Amino acid sequence: MYTIDEVVSRTAENPTAFSIAAVMVWVIGFAQYFYAIALQIREKLSPWHFYQHAWYFAHDLTFVLLFHQWFYEVDFWTFKVMWAGCIVFVFIELYCLYRSVRHERDELWGTYSDGPVSERSAWTRGITYYVLAVALFVIARIAIGDPMLLTLTMSTNFMVAVFPLLIVQRRRSRWGGSIVLGWFVIVGTLFTFAPRIGYWTQAAAVFNEPGYFFLGAIAVVGAVWNVVATARLPRKTAQNAPEPALRPMP
Repeated sequence: MYTIDEVVSRTAENPTAFSIAAVMVWVIGFAQYFYAIALQIREKLSPWHFYQHAWYFAHDLTFVLLFHQWFYEVDFWTFKVMWAGCIVFVFIELYCLYRSVRHERDELWGTYSDGPVSERSAWTRGITYYVLAVALFVIARIAIGDPMLLTLTMSTNFMVAVFPLLIVQRRRSRWGGSIVLGWFVIVGTLFTFAPRIGYWTQAAAVFNEPGYFFLGAIAVVGAVWNVVATARLPRKTAQNAPEPALRPMP
C-alpha cells in the first residue's frame, strides 16, 4: 500500500503544505466532534452510531500506543501533535461510552432485550464492543499494510459521512442530529478526498488513485444526503422532544 519512508519523503518535499493540510484535518475534526458531544449532552442522543464511537476509540488508542513510531521513526511535528490529540480523544470516546450507557441504552440494545436494558447489561455490551473494535482495528492495520494508520484514519472520516444518515432514517427525527453538524461533515469530507491539497493525497501515492476518489464521491453523497434528509424532518420543538425540557441545538 505505502511505506513509512514514502510518507516521510513526500512530507519532506513540501512540509508547509502538508502541515497546513494536517492542521485543517484537526480543526475540522475537533469542530465536528465537540459539536457532536454538545448534542449528546444537551439532547441525550448522539448523532453518531455507537459502532462509530467504538471504532474511533480503537483508532485513537492504537495511535497513542505507536508513540515510538511517531517520535523516533517518523519524527515530524504534525504526527506528534496528532498523538497528543488522540490522547484527548481516547477520553472523549470513553465519555461517549458513558453517555450512551446512561441515556441511549434502550435505543441501542433494546431490540435484544425483552424489557428495559439495565445499566449493567449496557456496560457489558458497550465495553465488549470497544474491546472487539480495538482487536479488529489492530488486525485490519496488519492485514491491509497500514503502518501509519492513514487508511484507517480515512475510514473514520468515511464513517462520519455515511453512518449518521442511517441514524436519521431510523429515528425519523431531528433530535440527536444537526444540520449545522452535517455541514461541518460535508466540508470535512470534501477536504479528506480533495485531490492534491488534501492531507491524504499529499501523504502517499495510493491516495491519488481513482478508487480513492470514487470512495470519496460515495462519502460526499452520503454527507449531503444526511443534511437533506435531516432538513426534511420536522423542526425540534417541545411537543416532539423525546424527553421534556431538552435544549435543542440547530
